[in-house]
Amino acid sequence: MAAKPGRGKDPAAKEAALLTEVEKGLASTTPVPDEIAAETPRFDVADAEVTTALKLRNLWNNVKQRETQWLNAKNKADKALADLATEQERLKADRAALAEREERAAEREAALARAEAEIESQRSAAKAGFADELRTMTKDAACRRDELLAEAATIEDEARRRADAIRSAAHDEVQRERERITAETVRLRDLQADLNMQKAQLEHEIEWARTREAMAAEHLERRTEERVTLIRADLDEARQMLEIERDLRQSRDQALRDLRNQLDTYGDDPQILQEENDALRSQVANLRDELSRRPSQEQVDDLRQRAQRAEEAQEQETYWRQQHDRIDRQLRYQLMNVGELEVLRDERDTLAAQRETLRQALAQQRKEWEDLQASQNVTEPFPACSAYDRDSGLQQWPAEFSDLGADFTLAHLVVDIRARMATASPVAFYYTESDVRLFMAGLAASRLHLLQGMSGTGKTSLPREFFQALSGDGAAQMIEVQAGWRDKDDLFGYYNAFEKRFAESEFTKALYRALLPANEDRPMVIVLDEMNLAHPEQYFGSMLSILETAVSEPGYVDLLTHELQGVPERFEGSRLPLARNVWFVGTANHDETTVAFADKTYDRAHVQELPARHEPFAASKQAPAAPIAFSELRGAFEAAMRDHRADADTVKQFLNDHLHERFARFGVSWGNRFERQAERFVPVILATGGDMTEAVDHLVATKLVRKLEDRFGVVPDQLAELADDIEKRWSLDGGKPVKTLDRIRREASRLRGGYGS
Repeated sequence: MAAKPGRGKDPAAKEAALLTEVEKGLASTTPVPDEIAAETPRFDVADAEVTTALKLRNLWNNVKQRETQWLNAKNKADKALADLATEQERLKADRAALAEREERAAEREAALARAEAEIESQRSAAKAGFADELRTMTKDAACRRDELLAEAATIEDEARRRADAIRSAAHDEVQRERERITAETVRLRDLQADLNMQKAQLEHEIEWARTREAMAAEHLERRTEERVTLIRADLDEARQMLEIERDLRQSRDQALRDLRNQLDTYGDDPQILQEENDALRSQVANLRDELSRRPSQEQVDDLRQRAQRAEEAQEQETYWRQQHDRIDRQLRYQLMNVGELEVLRDERDTLAAQRETLRQALAQQRKEWEDLQASQNVTEPFPACSAYDRDSGLQQWPAEFSDLGADFTLAHLVVDIRARMATASPVAFYYTESDVRLFMAGLAASRLHLLQGMSGTGKTSLPREFFQALSGDGAAQMIEVQAGWRDKDDLFGYYNAFEKRFAESEFTKALYRALLPANEDRPMVIVLDEMNLAHPEQYFGSMLSILETAVSEPGYVDLLTHELQGVPERFEGSRLPLARNVWFVGTANHDETTVAFADKTYDRAHVQELPARHEPFAASKQAPAAPIAFSELRGAFEAAMRDHRADADTVKQFLNDHLHERFARFGVSWGNRFERQAERFVPVILATGGDMTEAVDHLVATKLVRKLEDRFGVVPDQLAELADDIEKRWSLDGGKPVKTLDRIRREASRLRGGYGS
């Protein structure tokens, strides 16, 4: 049997090791700053060490006393074994005497056989002279013999019956004893397993308590540096730790009481063995008396049976010796476990004293925090947004918006914005008319844009410069996405219940500024730079749902779980209304540091890929102009949709008749969302100077062909056939779907292993 941890170790050495461990634990305690030490009740470490040492010595004295009791019990068991050995010697002597009596009985049988032979010879010799007398004597002898044989048979049956009864009773008793010992063995094994499990659980709980104490010390040091941020959280955590520790203390005390009861119940197994040996001795004595009362033939049978029982008793003696050794090992291990539990309990008491010291320090810090909070009298949970309400510049309507006039067209607006971006100072930005036109039409199709392309292609500059040219300075807010963003709190900010303030992010502040009078009729944009550094569906998922529903009804952002006093004026209870004049643009690179967008995001967004190079062009410097109102821009979009409604219907009919079946073969289809985007996108493309092929080519390439890329089961020949079929059947205004064909054939080439050729 493998040695248990800690067995065979010198108690003095173990006590010294435990004292060293306690000293190390006390020495490793995080130092308390001087400014807090003056306000915190002192915890005398030297007294704690002396107390711990005295407790450990007392504990080991108790263990030694229990070891002495165990030795006394062992001596009793050894004495019982010696008595059993003496009884075995007596059984051997009885066996020898029985063997001698068996020999005498055999001699008597031989003498009877000789006497019977002599009688037979005399009978043969006297046949002639006294035949009648011989017949009478023979008849009497035969009757006598029959009587003796009947009596012997009766005695033999009775002896056999009694022997069988005794044997059966002894066998049943032995079987019951074996079953009891087996049950006792199973119970002790279960007890040992429970003790091991409880020990492991206690070790885990002690380690957990040490870890929590270390964390509490670390939190205490941090709270002294930042008193106005985390003190109330630490108080709640300490209160929870106290409740958990109380529950753990009650469960451990109950476990110790159960262990003591079990030890009291099963700790006297040697005495039980002695009683069983006495019972066996009594049975042997009864069998000896029974044997002395039997006739000779029965004695012979009984001797044979007793010889067999003696062998069985010897086997039982070996079995009980093994059981005694096993129980002895279990008792020793249980005593060691009790000692370890006592040590753990003392360590728990020490940690409880340290925790009480920390609790007092936390209580002092809590009082200071409450005093500080009372002195500050926080009344504005959104300080930045509330400050915007007091900003006179944001509370005034713009002096004027551009007067678009009767001859205003979206095509003129695209040309004007493109020229303003090309003549901006200090850096000029050159974009093709198609790029600006697609971006403009995307504003009508969706409030979320995804701009993709190589690094340095102007993905971030396009929305910033576009909206600056459209509605003046301050129309664009840049948000740098971090790789560690995991939920909406990283984007919106979070409410700090201890400070009673909301940690407002730049994203939240930009949303609120868009609601104020100075901006509520200005087109504005929030740019999420490198949006796919983190998973957009995690931190931007709630915004995707809000933007989806905000098309037909007002959208709201839930920032709080309950209403608060002193929220900014534009809030509606715990919700922040989503301004209709704000667009969201996410830029995306595709490399090993980014993540892919999900179909959920792609389907809801206007996707645009910028070319690697932008060719400069000649543009005249534009005079400063007043911003264009959001209501005017939205009215221009709606007018384009009315004017080109028939063209939008033609596009939908073309997609359903000529492309739906071909893309469905690859498992790609579209629904109402795609058609609604086409109804808004295609008219604006036409109104800004584009044609149907440009609009539909962009939609098919970015919405449908994109889903064919890296799709399982798609082979190059099928893609090449699809490209040829689309090129042959394209019947919109005589154009050619360059983006769609190029993207399909590029994917087919990549699958053949010739990507880029």
